[in-house]
Amino acid sequence: MFKNTKVNFAILFTALVVSYYVTLRVDAPNYEDKYKRHTSIINNTVEYPYKYRLINPYIANIYFTVFKSFVSEKTAFLTAYTIHNFAVFLFMFFAAAKLFSVWFNDTGTIVSLLLFALIVPISLTGYDTLGDITTAGLMALGFYFINTDKIKYLYPIVFIGAFNELQIIILILFYFFGKRGNFKDKKVWLNAVLLTVTFVIAYVIIYLLRGGSAGNDEVVWYFTKDAAYNIANPNFIILWAVLILPLLYYGIKDLKLKPDFLRRNLLTVLPGFYIFAIFFIARMREIDKALTIFLILIPLAVFSLFPSLIKQTEKT
Repeated sequence: MFKNTKVNFAILFTALVVSYYVTLRVDAPNYEDKYKRHTSIINNTVEYPYKYRLINPYIANIYFTVFKSFVSEKTAFLTAYTIHNFAVFLFMFFAAAKLFSVWFNDTGTIVSLLLFALIVPISLTGYDTLGDITTAGLMALGFYFINTDKIKYLYPIVFIGAFNELQIIILILFYFFGKRGNFKDKKVWLNAVLLTVTFVIAYVIIYLLRGGSAGNDEVVWYFTKDAAYNIANPNFIILWAVLILPLLYYGIKDLKLKPDFLRRNLLTVLPGFYIFAIFFIARMREIDKALTIFLILIPLAVFSLFPSLIKQTEKT
């Protein structure tokens, strides 16, 4: 954790509040659907891509198996996910705080963290949310390692992340586009290739373990069905405007003076893979799948909103 107890408190408190909100307002009211999804993943009877999203169901199933030996099945299930919700949100907020601490002092880290936590509840959709939260946490941790030049740690993140969601592969693009001169850097090219190989190895392992139909009509349907839905339901525009436009306004102010990683990815990866691509492979109202956007937008906005909270090294 952090040396500053105030930062630790902010992380723990936001994780506790948001995770309890998810248990109370998402898991409990949707118990039957959530239980059905959970057991179908464990039994490997669910359709693609859910059958490849293994981390959260299998970890939660450990708690569930223990608890149901001495309490009712429903109580055991909700208790297991209450604990796991807290663990996942704690991880995401910790990783986000580590990222924000690269550029801001402790107060700036807390402010950025609270802004991030503020948008999380309204971004959640459906009853199966922990995969997207885990992805956001892994992305934040990956961004932290990129900005602290600890590239070797991206390999376990990409490998582990592949067992959660396909989206983790985009971390490689954030790394590649995040610094001027990367196109001419042989080491960056090598890391990008090896990280891609790491992801492919992990995905092959998942395929061999779970089987499935990667490459057939089921997958084609998965990658085409959402575009039609988004066209037919344009009300997502209001949600995206409310959450993104205020941050974007301050984020682009004095953009040239802001960190390379944030600036370059704002102009490349975010529009290319979180606006254009997501239109075709996700429902745009499910903005929790794009929480990574705010890991870029929030620090960019805080640079302009609270310049006094920038670390002295960044000001220099």
